[in-house]
Amino acid sequence: MPGQALDRPAPYREALLAPVVSQQLFQTRATLLAAGLALLTATGASGAELQRSCIEPPATVIKIAGVGTKHARATAKFTEPDIVNACHEGYVNQGGYASPEECIRDTKASLLGHAIDAEANCSRGTIKLGQMSFRMPVENNCASGGIFAASAFTMLCPRYRGRIVSD
Repeated sequence: MPGQALDRPAPYREALLAPVVSQQLFQTRATLLAAGLALLTATGASGAELQRSCIEPPATVIKIAGVGTKHARATAKFTEPDIVNACHEGYVNQGGYASPEECIRDTKASLLGHAIDAEANCSRGTIKLGQMSFRMPVENNCASGGIFAASAFTMLCPRYRGRIVSD
């Protein structure tokens, strides 16, 4: 009977409750983990950016998945704040526009809403950023694109043990 368990010594009651409490803790942890991962996937990595050239602004990461795996992926989109910031900081066309307003207008027309995709194989040390492919270590300069590949690879493969940038 249910009342009999309460009449028994405390260790017996605890033994009856332990599986229930353990199951509830497991379910709570699983729910929190799933919610956290869903939020990360839905909103992207807060503040993370992808950039593929020195004459384009960085784009805001909106989706990231598989971090640290053979199929780590990120997608970034050019947003209006990305473009406005870049035009005021001189990223777009290396400052070749007559004014920030002209830069913003032209760059919004050509890039706003476009995406940059990155896919890394963290075990092989490779990444495809846009249309360019790289194998770690990369040169840390703008001309080769390695500076942007290294940044994207580090975001997607944070536990990579090899060298990312060559000396």
